[in-house]
Amino acid sequence: HYFIQSNLRTMSGTMRTVAKGTGLILLILLCIQLHIHFNDPWYKHKLRRLQLMTVLQTVLSYGSLYLYKTYSVSLLWRKPTCVVIGLTHFSFFAQYIFVYDNPSLLTIVAFLGFSLHLFMILGTLLGDIGTFFFVPFTVLISIKYQKFKLNSVPICAIILTLVSFVNTVLPPQHTKIHVPILGLDPSFNQLHIVHLSDIHVGPTTGKSYVDWLVEEVNSLNPDLVVISGDLVDSSVKNLKNAVRNLKNLESQYGTFYCTGNHEYYTSDVDNWLNYLRTLSIHTLHNSHSVINSPSNNASICIAGVDDPQAEKMDYAGHSTDPVGAVAGCPSGSPIIMLAHQPKAAKQTIQLLPHVELILSGHTHGGQFFPCHIVAYLTNPFFAGLYNPAPDTHVYVSRGLRFYGAPMRLLSNTEYTSVILHPKIPE
Repeated sequence: HYFIQSNLRTMSGTMRTVAKGTGLILLILLCIQLHIHFNDPWYKHKLRRLQLMTVLQTVLSYGSLYLYKTYSVSLLWRKPTCVVIGLTHFSFFAQYIFVYDNPSLLTIVAFLGFSLHLFMILGTLLGDIGTFFFVPFTVLISIKYQKFKLNSVPICAIILTLVSFVNTVLPPQHTKIHVPILGLDPSFNQLHIVHLSDIHVGPTTGKSYVDWLVEEVNSLNPDLVVISGDLVDSSVKNLKNAVRNLKNLESQYGTFYCTGNHEYYTSDVDNWLNYLRTLSIHTLHNSHSVINSPSNNASICIAGVDDPQAEKMDYAGHSTDPVGAVAGCPSGSPIIMLAHQPKAAKQTIQLLPHVELILSGHTHGGQFFPCHIVAYLTNPFFAGLYNPAPDTHVYVSRGLRFYGAPMRLLSNTEYTSVILHPKIPE
């Protein structure tokens, strides 16, 4: 009883601290929101980013407080926990300050600390649940369980962090799928599309990875290359050299791109669209491009929509507009739509039931457990190939990289060869 009461007192004090901190943060966010309302668009985007950073740092601070209160009683883990907490909070500044052509060792170490921080929080939460529900029998058992938790959780977190990091270093899986397309002209039979998504060039992915990816894609000899968003995590100024080699992607019909939510987080999306055009990449900004068969008058309409994040951030001239994207497509031509988020794919299906194929990403296949659960519940399509309507297919890529912490657990990285075939009407 003493052990449980002690834990309850600790939790009570922590909750009071959290309540005070939350009140202060909400006041700050309200002030930022009011400031956003009365400022020019460029400044609005910067303030939106400040809002996002404030929320994330607040959540992390609560997690850090929780970890410190738990492990400060352990002589073995007190200092390592403080180091992990410091690296975690530093990582959020590193992603804006230390962005180079290739990732710096300091940034990688900081984000590994962030990974460890997340796994320690998850493990500690599970351990505390066990404290209250599974071993409230005797003081002796409770003390032994507490010692076991204080040592086993950090060790397990370190192992999971290393395994997750190794999974990001291993080459991505090459997935191959075959999709029947209604109305596809026989001259396009076996059309080979290489689908790339969620490359996240930025603080932890740089030029060397892009150079490798270009060589890998070119070795597949594709007819078409598509990038369905979340290409970058910083400004053109910081990353233009890192992505420049994308101009060397080779295919018969070219490379096509639509925005993801992270392009809007950079507050530099219009500059990115302009820069990618200089690399001979077709930027589909609620627009389309038509590819024509070399043997007859048959064609395919390749369309793309802006990410829904544009509307949330009040980005002028950007919105998810599937109808506008396909306006002017040749009648009878199959439509392939690039829509980064599965929610945008669902919106496309609702507005345009005749779209034959939608290529998405965004979910990272959950990236690491237990985020799989959240990603599955909050997206209409999670990962892989779906057939939501008789003549419509949706493919959601698990993505090539990761956002933030370099971690992949129970979720492979991938790039996909999509092979098209004419569908015989029933």
